[in-house]
Amino acid sequence: MPSQFIKDLITLPGFLIHGERKEGERWIFELSLPPHCPICPTCFGRTIKMSSKRKQWIHGYTNTVGLFWIELPIERRRCQACSLTFTVSYPGLPSHSIATESFQQWVAQLCIGKTIQEVARLLQLAYTTVERWFYQYAPALLPTSNPTVVCVDEFAFRKGHDDGVAVMDTQTRNVLSIASGKNEEAIVEALQPVASKVKYVVSDLAPAMRKAMEKVCPKAIHVLDHFHVIQLFTDALERCRKYLAKGGTKHGSVCRVCRLLSQRPEK
Repeated sequence: MPSQFIKDLITLPGFLIHGERKEGERWIFELSLPPHCPICPTCFGRTIKMSSKRKQWIHGYTNTVGLFWIELPIERRRCQACSLTFTVSYPGLPSHSIATESFQQWVAQLCIGKTIQEVARLLQLAYTTVERWFYQYAPALLPTSNPTVVCVDEFAFRKGHDDGVAVMDTQTRNVLSIASGKNEEAIVEALQPVASKVKYVVSDLAPAMRKAMEKVCPKAIHVLDHFHVIQLFTDALERCRKYLAKGGTKHGSVCRVCRLLSQRPEK
């Protein structure tokens, strides 16, 4: 395989190709930096090479080849002026990482439609590593949209009183923003990123929701979700049942039932 083709393939043009081999279904590329003399990160003095016997293995991924491994020497250097010892960092590769950025993005995309635990077991990676990559690159994978109908609801980060507010696009089902807390300030913070284009806001009857909407998006129409509409109707029927069970006929049972079912939710 030509060296220039390998450099363009793995998007690391600044390295020298020492060899490549294929073990099973995965390619392994042996790379190294060209002759250079990195300066000291502290005093910017000249450094000398101490050792480069240890090897570093890094995951990689491309659409044409798929999964592959990169083998790099770990080069230790020492500053001649301040005697600082350090490890040379490679351009284009995240420091102290086991994977290239393209591999991390591919893993994050692989988590869509699967659990993080499934992906971690499939690739034999640590759960926390896959989780960190997913939350780092997942926002860039979401489709950009200008939602006009959003849903605002409360949720719990964990059991207890650690609550939050989430804004979701009702068409794509994507979470647009999250804010900590469930008071008016938290709802305003969650609605601000979408306030310019939103026309309809679906939420419950909490007073904080109504005040936040009037403050952030006053032109938007407030729509009650199905659950709370049915809840209001059920509460009205329950009041009718209790009144009729007591045999109350002071105002006439028919008029009372009609008035309870037709009254405004605020009353």
